[in-house]
Amino acid sequence: MLQSNIHQQFWRYSIPSVVAMVVNGIYLIVDGMFIGQVLGASGLAAINLVWPLIFVVSGFGLMVGVGAGSLISIACGQGEQRRAQQLLSHALLMLLLLAAVICSVLAVLGISPITLQGAEAEIARMGEHYLSIMGQGSLIVLGSTALPILIRNDHSPNLATLLMILGALTNILLDYLLIVCFDWGLAGAAYATLGAQALVITLALAYFLSDLSELHFQWRGFVLQPRELVRITNLGFSSFLTALYTAFITVVHNWLFLRYGTVTETGAYAIVLYLSVIYYFIAEGFANGMQPLLSYNYGAQRYHNMLKIMQLGFSIIIGSGLLAVLLMNLFSELSVGIFNQDDPALRQATVAGIRLHLWAMPLDGLIFTSAMVYQAINKANRANLISLANMVIQLPFMLLLPTSFGVTGIWLIMPLSTALLSLPIAYGLYQLLVRLKQAASSALLQ
Repeated sequence: MLQSNIHQQFWRYSIPSVVAMVVNGIYLIVDGMFIGQVLGASGLAAINLVWPLIFVVSGFGLMVGVGAGSLISIACGQGEQRRAQQLLSHALLMLLLLAAVICSVLAVLGISPITLQGAEAEIARMGEHYLSIMGQGSLIVLGSTALPILIRNDHSPNLATLLMILGALTNILLDYLLIVCFDWGLAGAAYATLGAQALVITLALAYFLSDLSELHFQWRGFVLQPRELVRITNLGFSSFLTALYTAFITVVHNWLFLRYGTVTETGAYAIVLYLSVIYYFIAEGFANGMQPLLSYNYGAQRYHNMLKIMQLGFSIIIGSGLLAVLLMNLFSELSVGIFNQDDPALRQATVAGIRLHLWAMPLDGLIFTSAMVYQAINKANRANLISLANMVIQLPFMLLLPTSFGVTGIWLIMPLSTALLSLPIAYGLYQLLVRLKQAASSALLQ
């Protein structure tokens, strides 16, 4: 990796990751299309009430995948192959332990996370079916999130992409069969998701047990080291906080829309989230492509390579965000029509939401990519601070805007708080770039 052109390496890691994330984004949109066309605004509202919990479960998978993946890449950059093997085994152990805890907690909570968001009987019942099925499959959700990240950090980005694409396509096929053909409703959507994710896990485990992998699970002679579990958790915690942030925002917006608006606004919010998925997944794809390269070059002290990676990555992520905002505003009514064509009120509410809620997406891309950069260079505290600040800064906006401006104020909570938070984060990122330039200059003089 050190001998290769860094721009070629950037595209080698980023393009497969972006393709995989875009395919997954398309799958989510198609999933929403099936639900919106078959179940209408109630179905969209119900699944949006469940998604926060799924975000949290996936966040634990991201925590393990990104935390262990970053440490593995740093260890490989430092030539510590044996430690990289140990980290992989610790990651799998963490997934097993987390799955047992999460499955038990969700079983105890039951339907309460849905009703606490203000859901009425019909919507709560629809959401409960989806949540109970997904809760029982917690290990599948965790593994399908973490294992492709670990494969990418094993210098196999194309294979990680192939697995994610295969999973997404399988999910779309199963969605059609179970939701449209068999009329299983949201339960069908849950079984479709778990079936596709189970396929991803099976193939990922087969990879790590094959000769294709440079890393292998080492159970013979494996020695549990709790400090490695702590390091994985600490470094990956920012990814969990990012998922928790998404869950937190969704829960609060669901509750606010049901309090100050109607089920129609809640369904519109679900559609707005579906439409924003493509940009966020493109940005996350580039961020995921940057992470192994940053970690490896940080471990190898190739700071000039890190500067090139960050310059190219941030330019693409912010630029694509500006383009996404423009396109979504130009084609807002057309894009809403793919989810539901029979409800004018839903269409009108969604178009308003697109224009009020999504204009700060490029700045949001700056924020979560900055957190990823700090994770990649083993600066866990800074990454965690960014993710926590992203939640805390929204609290005053949540208290003031809905009471003053109603539904319009709810749509504006996230973009206004994002714009405010982006200022100190951009300054901190500038300081990091200055330090990397100084380190790169010192390395050249030695």
